[in-house]
Amino acid sequence: MSEPQQQQVNLGSLSLEQLQMVREQVEAEIQQLSESIQQLKHASNKYIEAKEAMGGLKGTDGKDMLVPLTSSIYLPGKINSNEKVLVDIGTGYYVEMGIEQGQNFSNRKVQLITEQVNKVQTAINMKRQNLESIVQVAQSKISLYKQQQAQQSQQQVQQK
Repeated sequence: MSEPQQQQVNLGSLSLEQLQMVREQVEAEIQQLSESIQQLKHASNKYIEAKEAMGGLKGTDGKDMLVPLTSSIYLPGKINSNEKVLVDIGTGYYVEMGIEQGQNFSNRKVQLITEQVNKVQTAINMKRQNLESIVQVAQSKISLYKQQQAQQSQQQVQQK
């Protein structure tokens, strides 16, 4: 997966209004990336829970359990075999696996998600640095504008 090319802009050449627009855009991108991290962490937690649940199946042959139909409706059930599980591999596809295979699958998914979280966090850090640069340029432009206003005021006073 190739990353999009970042367009570089000379911040000093932008007006205050343009800097404000760029700042808002970067802040929105940071917010969106932060939300992506939260979603990835949520997915990672689901795989961790699944791995732990598979680990808890050992020695449960013939035991009664409640099978969830929804988050608040359960049916009584009995574990016939605890050697195989159905694993959701994505987009509604399930594969029958042994418990160890299922746990390995979960481990790989957690590792993949962790790598993605790290990449997104790196992007957020870069965007925060960009945001800091934008704010610094805007502050220097405001400071320069105030100096110019003060000089003009002094010149007007001296001319009178």
